[in-house]
Amino acid sequence: MARRSGQAPQPVIHRGWWTVRYRIDVAGQEKRMQRRERICPISGPGLFTRPEIERRAREIITASGADTVEHFAKCEALTQGTTFRQQAAWWIKHIQSRKRNPIALATAAGYRSYLKNWLNPLLGDVALASVDNKVGKDLVVKLDEAQLAPKTIVEIVGVLKAVVASAINGDGKQMFPREWNHDYIDLPVVDPKTQRRPTLSSKQVTEVVANSQGRYQSLYALLAGTGLRIGEALAIKLDAYSELHTTISSDCKTIHVRKSIWNGREQRPKTENAIRSVDIPEILAAFLKSFVGGRTSGFLFQTDSSLPLGQSNILRDSLHGLGVEGFHCFRRFRTSLLRKNRVPWDLEKFWIGHASKDITDKYAEQLKEDVEYRREWAERVGLGFVVPRVPQLNVVSLEQHAA
Repeated sequence: MARRSGQAPQPVIHRGWWTVRYRIDVAGQEKRMQRRERICPISGPGLFTRPEIERRAREIITASGADTVEHFAKCEALTQGTTFRQQAAWWIKHIQSRKRNPIALATAAGYRSYLKNWLNPLLGDVALASVDNKVGKDLVVKLDEAQLAPKTIVEIVGVLKAVVASAINGDGKQMFPREWNHDYIDLPVVDPKTQRRPTLSSKQVTEVVANSQGRYQSLYALLAGTGLRIGEALAIKLDAYSELHTTISSDCKTIHVRKSIWNGREQRPKTENAIRSVDIPEILAAFLKSFVGGRTSGFLFQTDSSLPLGQSNILRDSLHGLGVEGFHCFRRFRTSLLRKNRVPWDLEKFWIGHASKDITDKYAEQLKEDVEYRREWAERVGLGFVVPRVPQLNVVSLEQHAA
């Protein structure tokens, strides 16, 4: 663009008309094309004054975009032939490696799935500069015909927009700025009331825990009794407290969430709010303590080779066989129990690891330090389900605590 200087309009007479000539970039060639447009006749009706002719000449050049960085960048991109697939490959790599807010591995896996299964097959060879509202509208039609859920369609279109927006010039400005029109695209509205959000009742959780064994039994009890995300639970280590790992206290009454597991690897939790301490009711802590036994290191839930359990393996080998659709059922159960027992909103958000506009950073820090307050509420809420008997506790106390 440095070689493209601004143009001073110089109206000239051409074949009985006042005209303006200017140069404009076109896709596919280095040299700019000469273009001429009429302003007004040189006499008779429609003749402008000289100042009006000059003003109109400037307006014509401005309207053409001939002197804008955006027009040059668009032509350059079309000339280079950048496709949606090529830009998407750069984008998915960039958002994981950037220093500012890199995305988590699990999030990247979801984006890759959308690109592999939908966006690249449908739009991969389309020139990036051509991806606009019309392309978006056609995409939504095809996704709807495939009977995808509204939320999934919205997320796929979100990836589409992010890929287009990621193309920037040397000044960091978007090469293809878009005003996305959701009405024109006919993007579906996600209604939380119609979304499928399976959960479990107290009786169902009790049955799931009772019908499972070993590490799976303890894992399900922990998920339902704390509301931890599955990746957070699988990252728990028995080692001494560390800001570098998710650990559990020696009495099994507090979990300090610092990491999450995805595909066998530790990563940062889903959000900054996920970095927290989660308090465990005493009855569940005793159950977990019995499961831990004499171990003092390694993952709380691990394979025979001391590796963290894999989510897909748990689903295949145990959870689906128990009739449970997914791990998030336990998290929804715990959240419902906290609300049923009128746990303070601030504390619920703190334990569950959600962001909240109602809590200040200062108060969040207070919750981290006020262990007595948190433990009091943890015992008041209890579990809402029954865990199997452990040697040092009797059945009556377990049932009373779960009630």
